[in-house]
Amino acid sequence: MTLYLHALRAARLRQLRARALRPLSRRRFPRGEPPGEASPIPAARELWASPAFAASSPLDASTRLGRFHRQYGDDVLAAARAGDLAEARRLVATWIEAHPPHQGDVWHPYPLSTRVGNWIAASTLLPELASPELSSSLWRQLARLRVNIEDDVLGNHVIRNARALVLGGTSFGAADLTRRGIELLRRELPEQVLADGGHYERSPSYHLVVLRDLLEIQAASPHSWLADAIERMRVFGAALTRPDGAPALFNDGTVDAPELELPETVEGLSVFDESGFVVVRDGPLWLAFRCGPPAPDFLPAHAHADALSFHLWWHGSPVLVDAGTFTYEAGSDRDWFRSTRAHSTIRVDGRDQFRLWGAFRSGRLPKVSLRYARERAVEASVVLPGRIRHVRRIEWDPEAGEVFVHDRLEGKGRHRVESRLLWAPQPTDVEVELLGGGELSTEEAWVSERFGERAPTTASLALSELELPASVGFRLRLLG
Repeated sequence: MTLYLHALRAARLRQLRARALRPLSRRRFPRGEPPGEASPIPAARELWASPAFAASSPLDASTRLGRFHRQYGDDVLAAARAGDLAEARRLVATWIEAHPPHQGDVWHPYPLSTRVGNWIAASTLLPELASPELSSSLWRQLARLRVNIEDDVLGNHVIRNARALVLGGTSFGAADLTRRGIELLRRELPEQVLADGGHYERSPSYHLVVLRDLLEIQAASPHSWLADAIERMRVFGAALTRPDGAPALFNDGTVDAPELELPETVEGLSVFDESGFVVVRDGPLWLAFRCGPPAPDFLPAHAHADALSFHLWWHGSPVLVDAGTFTYEAGSDRDWFRSTRAHSTIRVDGRDQFRLWGAFRSGRLPKVSLRYARERAVEASVVLPGRIRHVRRIEWDPEAGEVFVHDRLEGKGRHRVESRLLWAPQPTDVEVELLGGGELSTEEAWVSERFGERAPTTASLALSELELPASVGFRLRLLG
C-alpha cells in the first residue's frame, strides 16, 4: 500500500487525469475521410535513408516489447530503404487487412505512433507506395492517436506521439495535426531536455531515440527553439558514447540505439551536472560516472538502482561495464538487472538504493549529488535507506594505469556493506587491491547489451561488517 501511495503522490496531475480517462479514451476509434492522399516529405528523405533508420534484430514475440516491435512498421520502412516496392506494398496491405481498429497492442498509441511515422518515411523513399488504402489507414490511425496522447506515461512516449502528429499533419497538409504535435513539444521539451542537453529519463540509449524523433520533426517542421534543443542533445549524445560507438548503458537501454551523426568527442572531462553524468576521455582511459538522479520522481520506468556506479574502458576495450537491460517482463530477471547488486557500486544491509516493484515502478528515489569534478578526480554522494550517506571519490592516473575508488559511508551503527565491480565478459588484465579491509570474492553475474540476449560474466564482491562512519575502496591497476 505504501508503494501505491508513493506512486500516487509522485505522479503528475496530467498523468493521473489521463490514467483515469484511459479506459474511455482507449475505446475511441474516430472515423473520417482523409483530406487527400498522404504525400512524401522530401526534407526528411536523407535522414530516413541514413543509418539512423537501419533495421535492428526482431525481438522475442513472446514478450510485450517484442509484440510492440512487430507493430512498428519497421518492415515496411526496411523494404522501402531497399527499394523493394512490391514487398512494401504487400506488407502494408497485409497489415491493413489483418488489423482492423480494436483495443490492444496493435492500436496502442506507442506502436501506432511509430508505425505512422515509419509508413510516411517509407512512402517518402518510395512515392509509388502511396495509395488510397494507405492514406485511409494512416488517417484513421492519426485520428485514434489524437484522442489518445500518452499523458498517462509522459516521457519519450509523448515525444513519439508528437512525431507522428507532425509527420502526419505535414504529409496530409493538415495544419491542425501539425500544430497539435508542435504544441506537445512546446509543452514537453523545456522539461524533458535538460539544460545540459540530457534527456530527463537519464538513459543514454533512449536519449538517442528521442533525438532521432526530434530530428525527423525538425526536418518536417523546422523551428529555432527545436534546433537549440537538438544541438544540446547532440553534444550530450556524443559525450555518452562509448569507445566502440554505442551509448553507455546506464538505466534501461540497448546498443541497438539509432546511429546518428554526432559531434566529435572531446578529450578530457565532460560534466553534465543536471543529468548526473561525468565522462572522462584521458589517453587510453575512458570512464563514465553516474552521479545524478535515477529519473524524474513521476517517471521511474527506466530507472536502475545504480547511483555512483561507473563504466571503465582501457585502450578501447571494456573493463567494468553495466549489466544492461535483458527484459521488460516483470520477474526475477527484470528485478536483478535493475538492482544495485547488478552494478559497480555499494549496497548496504542487502537493500537496493530504492525499492523496485513491477517492471517499471519504484519507491521513493534517492537524493544523488555531484560534489565536484576536476582534473583526474570526481566525487558524488547518494543517500541510502537507513539514513546512510555513501560518498564516492574516483581518481585516475592513465600514465600509471591506475584507478582509485574511495568510498566513505556516513551514518551510525554496524552494517553489512557490499561493494561490487562488474567485469566485462573478457576484460583486460587488472590487479584489484582492497582499500580499508574486507573479504574479496567472485560471484557470477550477467551482461545484456540487447534485449533477450545475455552473456555470463563475473563481479568482484568486497564484503565487510563495518561500524559507521567507515571507509572502503579499491585500487585498480590496468595491465593490458
